[in-house]
Amino acid sequence: MKIKNDVQKRSSKKEFTIRDAFLTTRFENSDDGRTIYNVFVVIFVLLLTYTGLDEYTKTGGVWLCLHLLWFGFKKLHLAILVWCASNIVACFSYAFFKFWAKVRLILKLKGQNVWDKIWITILVFYYFWFLYGLQKIGNVAKFGKASTTFVFMEQVRLLMKQHAFIRTNVPRVLRTKMHTDTNLELPNFDKFLYFMFAPTMIYRDEYPRTRHIRWKFVFYNIWELFAVTWFYAIIVERFLIKTFDDMCLRKFTWGEIISPIFGNVLPGILFLLLSFYGVLHSCQNAFAEILRFGDRMYYKEWWNSKSLGEFHRTWNMLVQDWLYTYVYKDVYEVVVPKNKKAANFVVLFLSAVVHEWLVINVFRFFLPVNLIIFLITGAVFAAMGILSAQWGNLLFLFGMAIGLSIEANLFALESYAHDNCPLNETVTPMGFYIPRFIACRCIK
Repeated sequence: MKIKNDVQKRSSKKEFTIRDAFLTTRFENSDDGRTIYNVFVVIFVLLLTYTGLDEYTKTGGVWLCLHLLWFGFKKLHLAILVWCASNIVACFSYAFFKFWAKVRLILKLKGQNVWDKIWITILVFYYFWFLYGLQKIGNVAKFGKASTTFVFMEQVRLLMKQHAFIRTNVPRVLRTKMHTDTNLELPNFDKFLYFMFAPTMIYRDEYPRTRHIRWKFVFYNIWELFAVTWFYAIIVERFLIKTFDDMCLRKFTWGEIISPIFGNVLPGILFLLLSFYGVLHSCQNAFAEILRFGDRMYYKEWWNSKSLGEFHRTWNMLVQDWLYTYVYKDVYEVVVPKNKKAANFVVLFLSAVVHEWLVINVFRFFLPVNLIIFLITGAVFAAMGILSAQWGNLLFLFGMAIGLSIEANLFALESYAHDNCPLNETVTPMGFYIPRFIACRCIK
């Protein structure tokens, strides 16, 4: 059955079961899968060796890009403190939710309506100030890019978790009879706390659990996460920094801008694969094993996709399940009943806005390359009617390769334009949306 039909016909309630991640099973039970894994290990070792030799011949020292990791994770200790504080704030949302539920039961019908509207307003403002306050902290603290990525991605995850908990348990309160709490069964705090760290975005009181923790498996996945991050730094050093580190120190020709896009297709693809493997496989597996969380379907076979829509539905099942359960269904069933196009648009719009917000705060500039490329590529694929063609997957992979290379190169270019051409005067609100390499006239 096609994935698209599977998504449309899926049960309204996600079923959890004990199962391994797809790649875990493939690596353990398939020689082909293990060989592909070994190919990436070989690429990593060879690039690491080449980097060490290049550094030694040019500087007399061997850093192996660890200095880049140190710079990327600048002020990580402050980032961890912000993360801890955010988790504490998130825990208070549980107390406020129970307070709302308890008081609601002792009010009359009219009082309940007023009480509900007050807390809906508070909740909306809380969501806004949770993200706005974090943005202000990030601007003041000026974390390294890797530290910033960690902080902002975690805050979005925490907000999604809180919304999932509230959205799942509100109907329980609404079904409870007034002036009695005998039938009010709200989850204990330990269930809320477990959910906040479990590798799922869908709230349940109970999840399938494994019998014991395989600590060797945990440490192996943590090592993989570190290796993936190191691999990332090496690619940035070898392919992007050396290409654009003198941007705006001299004027580039259009040929010098366009040529690396095709020359750096491999790094673009590697960025995608490393991000996928590190975040959606190694990291989630480590947390799942520590928490004995049984259901580890974090992704599907997205590499077989024939369109961007299919890719989005299979790339990150954690976020996809959340969007379907708490956004798509609410829009489709309540806001605009039976209107699939409106529900799909809201999901895509929300996803696009959050992704752009993350990118803006990590890089501290506005360059909506990702949004533009995805919209254009998706429109072209749809217009040509090739989504179900036998060569649809080939075209999809080709489009992804070029698109990712464009993103990697333009973000590197703009980053060095900001470093090498700081503006003396205060940047106006409109000036923030003008790329620095254009404002500084860095291209002939």
